[in-house]
Amino acid sequence: MVDFINEVEEELRKDEYNRLLKKFGPLLIGIIALIIGGTAFMEWQKSADDKAARATSYAYVQAGKLASDGNNQQAIKDFVAISEKAPSGYAGLSLMRAAAISLREGERAQAVSFFDRAAQTFEKPRHQQLAQLKAAYILAGDGRYDDVRSRVGSLAQADQPYEYLARELLGFAAMQSGDMAAAREQFSYLDTIPGVTDTIAARAGQYLSLMAVDAAANASVPRDETETMPEGEAAISAPKEETSNDE
Repeated sequence: MVDFINEVEEELRKDEYNRLLKKFGPLLIGIIALIIGGTAFMEWQKSADDKAARATSYAYVQAGKLASDGNNQQAIKDFVAISEKAPSGYAGLSLMRAAAISLREGERAQAVSFFDRAAQTFEKPRHQQLAQLKAAYILAGDGRYDDVRSRVGSLAQADQPYEYLARELLGFAAMQSGDMAAAREQFSYLDTIPGVTDTIAARAGQYLSLMAVDAAANASVPRDETETMPEGEAAISAPKEETSNDE
């Protein structure tokens, strides 16, 4: 009798399992299929991204070799081509390289244009500001002081990564434009505020001295110190966030 009851219960359980499987089986199979398909797609996407990154890296290195060999125009074209399809970091860096080569070739307006495009391409504010600052140095050298002031005003705000270099450029542009009060304000700040690098503070003091003897017209454009900053400050081959005002 007990065996019979157990058999009946077993049959009932089987019937319930079959009923549930019939009701929810397609849904479970669909979920499993989605999981497997999603995992497969993610692996494929990762592989495709890695392949694209390797191709971009190779193209970047080859363009650099062209520049080293003196084939500057082709190098510029290749760097621009990379910028049009690479991720933002590589794209911005490629435009910076194109700008630097253009500047060596004497194409100053083109260099400014590439730096501007790089600033719009980078995602990290520090790298955007570096490109803006480099464009401003070129414009200062060309005597376009209104453009310098309009471009670097926001970069000279407190705690911005290139605050002191931007202030120096603002002071120089103001001095060369005849706005001695604005120039004196910037240079006095740089000459006295703690944390300013010795070279920038020294130049600020020199500019103040020139202004005192009315020799500002003979002042030279501030040196682009982004070219000699330690690795990790101005270098962006491996973009990463930095602490502010370590210039």
